[in-house]
Amino acid sequence: MQQERLQYLFDRYIRREASEREENELMEMVVQPANKGLLMKLLQASMYEELPLAVPSDAVEEALLAFIREEHVNRRSGGVHGRWWMVAAASIVVLLTTFFLFQHRRHSSITEHELALADVPAGHAGAVLTLGNGKVIQLDAAGNGALAAQGKVTISKSADVVSYTSSGHESGPVVYNTLSTPRGRHMSIVLADGTQVWLNAASSIRFPSAFTSKERHVEVTGEVYFEVAKASTPDGNRRLPFTVTARDMTIEVLGTHFNVNAYTDEPFASTTLLEGAVKVRKEGEEVGLVPGQQSVMGQDGHLTVNKHVNTAEIMAWKEGYFHFESTTLAAALRQFSRWYDVDIVVEGTVPEDKIFAIIKRSNSLATVLKALQTTNTHFKIEEGPVTGTGKKLIITMQ
Repeated sequence: MQQERLQYLFDRYIRREASEREENELMEMVVQPANKGLLMKLLQASMYEELPLAVPSDAVEEALLAFIREEHVNRRSGGVHGRWWMVAAASIVVLLTTFFLFQHRRHSSITEHELALADVPAGHAGAVLTLGNGKVIQLDAAGNGALAAQGKVTISKSADVVSYTSSGHESGPVVYNTLSTPRGRHMSIVLADGTQVWLNAASSIRFPSAFTSKERHVEVTGEVYFEVAKASTPDGNRRLPFTVTARDMTIEVLGTHFNVNAYTDEPFASTTLLEGAVKVRKEGEEVGLVPGQQSVMGQDGHLTVNKHVNTAEIMAWKEGYFHFESTTLAAALRQFSRWYDVDIVVEGTVPEDKIFAIIKRSNSLATVLKALQTTNTHFKIEEGPVTGTGKKLIITMQ
């Protein structure tokens, strides 16, 4: 009953229909530790329903300080007595309030002509599957059902998933296949051992059609998320390790969920652990990760560990969102370039400040750029000459 009541009050608060009595009741429930988990789920769901939106990264802190100052004034001036405890709840509810404020106060300065230039549709499911014998299968055009067979493994497709299904132990030579997503595409695959893999745009995975050796090994480029299946040797005596190679790094796991970002146009490569445990190695260096941690290989080639990372921000791509909190505009534009298959050239000085934006990846590029203009970023859009890789947009910073 309490959860249903909390849901009801939260919905009314977000719709700005809550009475003062209901608002006070909600705030009393917000500060109860037992309600924290449900509140965070409600908050996240409400944020995504309001997309596209964007606010400066410091907006939440500024709004919270303003809220505290207002409450302090009310108390000193004999205002609503006893509401000081609402400050404790502000860090949870002020985020959505801030979103609404910035959506209403800020307006895009992008012209209709500029929006038309950037009217590029979002990416979608699709990839290229290259078999060990050299055969190339364009998955965009392939229908659902069986695609090919390799030994005792059947390869099939269903919507945006390619599956490798084994009918028995493979004893022949190892055959390697490659699944590649061009810019503007995404795809997922189930390997023969049951491991599930999701590929972001401009990514690839090279893998054996069946795992026959004493270990499981794949190679990736771009950004790839793994949910590794647990597997044992045929005699059942030990677990089969699973290793991933990406940009000179080797990631070793037994059964876990993790994300690898190894785009060559990014200044660093990272491995983020969501569940289980992994070891990341590079040229004699080795770091271990627990859930919520991230290894980073910087431009100097050394490995470091971020012990507290925002996994929601990192995994948003898999859930269908752009989620920026610790991201610069330049980094965000690189993501847009890959997802919308468009070359973006920036003229002028790009601000290094972090942006805050949560935007559905199903939106067109024009909608996404318009949402970014609600931050403290101002730019113009021009159409550049078509290049060998496709459409080109020039963004001029103001």
